Amino acid sequence: MKLTTYAVPLALVGAFAATALASSAEAQTQISPLCGVTGDATAPTTISYDPFSSSGLSQATIPLILRRNRGLLTGRTDEVSLVLVAPAGTPALDITYQGFRVLYPEGSTAGRPRALTSNDNGAGAAGEIRYEFGGIFATDLSAPLNLRVTVPPGTDLSAGEPINLDILYICSGAGGMLSVPVPVRLAGAVRLNVNTVSALQASYAGAALDFGEIGEATTQTVLAAPDRYTTTASNALRVRSSGPFQVQVRSQNNFRLTYPGGNLADANQTIGYRVRFLGQDITSNASLGTRTCARAGVAGAGAVLPIRATLTEGGASKTPSPSYADTISITFSPVVSASSAQSCSGL
Repeated sequence: MKLTTYAVPLALVGAFAATALASSAEAQTQISPLCGVTGDATAPTTISYDPFSSSGLSQATIPLILRRNRGLLTGRTDEVSLVLVAPAGTPALDITYQGFRVLYPEGSTAGRPRALTSNDNGAGAAGEIRYEFGGIFATDLSAPLNLRVTVPPGTDLSAGEPINLDILYICSGAGGMLSVPVPVRLAGAVRLNVNTVSALQASYAGAALDFGEIGEATTQTVLAAPDRYTTTASNALRVRSSGPFQVQVRSQNNFRLTYPGGNLADANQTIGYRVRFLGQDITSNASLGTRTCARAGVAGAGAVLPIRATLTEGGASKTPSPSYADTISITFSPVVSASSAQSCSGL
């Protein structure tokens, strides 16, 4: 009598859009003896990025608004020239302004920003963002500087998490404000709130959870040698997700094997087993409840969640049949955020 659990099917819940993070409170103009700027770039709420889409996010326009420093009296920031810097660990993306790339990896700005329009007549502006604010009565906010943002397919963006970039700038002051000819770096000065869909992909990697022939094994024999009646550790579920996710495990027969037409209420027609999953031994549909896992990421293999099954009864005293089996359903549901999520990989 061969007792086999069928391959684990996956019940997957579709992706849904994450709510965009609210933009930070509107900054006020800084009072300083030195020229300078602060920046904010927020994607329109209509822009969403699905990390599992084959098209990625192509040519989305995100306006960058600069706010200049003022002095106590007539001092003001007159002109600024800047580039954007992607700190180490920033997801892969490309940003252009007026057709030229203005986002540079950490340590690779190639000497930019180089000069202001007032001292080079606009020459060499390619690869930089330059802006002249105007006189004392002009607004402290720049016109929208339209950045063209491209996110390649498969980029590992987190659902609900902004992308923070640094600004590296030089500037000139007017009305008694001092100029800054040596580049100044503003950490996290640009915050790109690209709405990343909270999406998930899952698959089963392995074979059927097969206990083999146990028709002559007694319950005493099974309990005395649990490793002999445990499925291989190589079977696992692989999950990739842009955000946290919830997991539920359900057995068709409430973690009992039976044969077609078998009576679950008759102990002679069922064989008990347990499943080791997410670091817990599951013996009934009420055992696990709902587990919340931290994001698995969308790159590479993601999270690997091993699953093993162990018999808790033998088949020697059971009704003979070659078709004892059960079906386990594991449901993954992506969520936007979860304060109590834990890393489930490898449990």
